[in-house]
Amino acid sequence: MKTSHILLAIIAVLTLTGMVATDILLKDQYRTIDWRNPYQQFEQKALPAARHWVIDAAPIYEIKVVRSTGQPKALVAPDEGKFFRVRQEGDTAFVTLTPDYDGYLNRPRDDANQELGTHLLLQLPDVRTIRVNDGRLTLSDYTADSLNVWLQNSRLRTNKLTIANSLKLTASQNSFAVLGRDHYKLLQVNVQDSSGLRLNNTQALAFRPEVSSKAEVQLREGALRWLSK
Repeated sequence: MKTSHILLAIIAVLTLTGMVATDILLKDQYRTIDWRNPYQQFEQKALPAARHWVIDAAPIYEIKVVRSTGQPKALVAPDEGKFFRVRQEGDTAFVTLTPDYDGYLNRPRDDANQELGTHLLLQLPDVRTIRVNDGRLTLSDYTADSLNVWLQNSRLRTNKLTIANSLKLTASQNSFAVLGRDHYKLLQVNVQDSSGLRLNNTQALAFRPEVSSKAEVQLREGALRWLSK
């Protein structure tokens, strides 16, 4: 057998061996992935213990806040960690995640019916106030005694919130809030300028709205009963 043929055979065997080894490694990695956890590749960052949160964001991704029984922490999407900042002043924490972006941007109300890709997950054990600037925020499966939320040029979506006493929501600078199948003892809303609010079968024992003449308020399903109040 010619030397060249021997070399080609050796190369072929080595290539095949490498492909088989790579395939085995990929299968092992595939088995270790928990497909039920979409945040397992996110970078974990410690957060200060605070009850008041100010979030400066960008209108190109979703920020989610969930209740945690452990220490507060943030999960940041891969490659976004360099844009993440946090500082604390007293009992207030300031979180910033503002990557560079350009092109056409939706207005807050344009994203009322959709949840964007999540790039930041905040796991917080005790929250009293949340203020969001230029962001898209989701609150879901959250239980609290009372909660105050301020929106500035932002969109809020909620689902299955249980607030024992009151939720106070202020929407300004063309913000839009969509409250889902939540339960409140008292729902206080202040919808300013040309901002908007939608209640999707939201349950509240008492509803106290303050609405600008330019604002938009939509009531659906069970929330329609407030039309007769």
